[in-house]
Amino acid sequence: EPDQLKSIASFFSCDDNNDLNILSPDLDVSDLTSTCDTIFNQLIGPSHGLIALTDSFIIIVLNPATRKYIVLPPSPFGCPKGYHRSVEGIGFGFDSIVNDYKVVRLSDVYWDPPTDYPGPREPKVDIYDLGIDSWRELDVEFPPIYYLPCSEMYYKEAVHWFIVTDTVVIFCFDISTETFRTMKMPGCCTFFNGPRYGLAILNGHLTLICYPDPMSSIDPTEDLIEIWMMKEYGASESWIKIYTIRPVPIPIESPLAIWKDQLLLLQTKRGFLISYDLNSNEVKEFNLNCDFESLRVVVYTERLTAISRISEHGTLVQQF
Repeated sequence: EPDQLKSIASFFSCDDNNDLNILSPDLDVSDLTSTCDTIFNQLIGPSHGLIALTDSFIIIVLNPATRKYIVLPPSPFGCPKGYHRSVEGIGFGFDSIVNDYKVVRLSDVYWDPPTDYPGPREPKVDIYDLGIDSWRELDVEFPPIYYLPCSEMYYKEAVHWFIVTDTVVIFCFDISTETFRTMKMPGCCTFFNGPRYGLAILNGHLTLICYPDPMSSIDPTEDLIEIWMMKEYGASESWIKIYTIRPVPIPIESPLAIWKDQLLLLQTKRGFLISYDLNSNEVKEFNLNCDFESLRVVVYTERLTAISRISEHGTLVQQF
């Protein structure tokens, strides 16, 4: 079909010159549906060398080192006839208490067709336990998720998103306790001031990237990127600004990740991957591009973590 897009997973290492080296052939993730309307396929995690790929409804758990994967069974929790379910966020991580991996899916249920859209929203939380290969519902509410590229991060056994209250705050779901909590952002970072936000890990700390809205017309001399680090996890007063990046010569769509505690990976408005060296200020463009706004990056360490078939009737482990 003319509007059909492919979901391609590529795997790279980085050499001493900060160039990309291909680790293995690309994967055509044909289980995921991509169209011009659903280009935000996400890479989620990593957790113990495993990552999850999703188009919001289909979820794949993959070990890139072994190229083994499972396609999770669909959640049995839909919505009544005449209503529409909108997936707002998906997280993947490890529960050290029960020694199992979990997927959490946050959804809103609205009237359909949405004549008074959005109308009343009913939040839904689904949990998938890999150890028993099944979904269950969690009876808990959550506020609307503020989605942006690079706005979802798994860190310290919790999934992090953004929500908007009076200001933007970080919203966390603890994989083990299955509870929500919030963390304040630096005082100068609010939704109403215009910047967008991303999350990353730098030197083992939760890191906030504040960058200009690519849709706004900002004076290039003010087109700055700020990077803030939370020195003590969970302590909002411990945010410190560690970098202020002057305008880069290539128009930026969004940040994607921080690699090797040195390279800020960014997506350009033309869909190319570039890096900004936080130490030398060098900008490098890579020969890797994709459809507009659809590029996603996750930084992971290879591990031989097994993905096991749970039972005779359990979800089948497959090989790319």
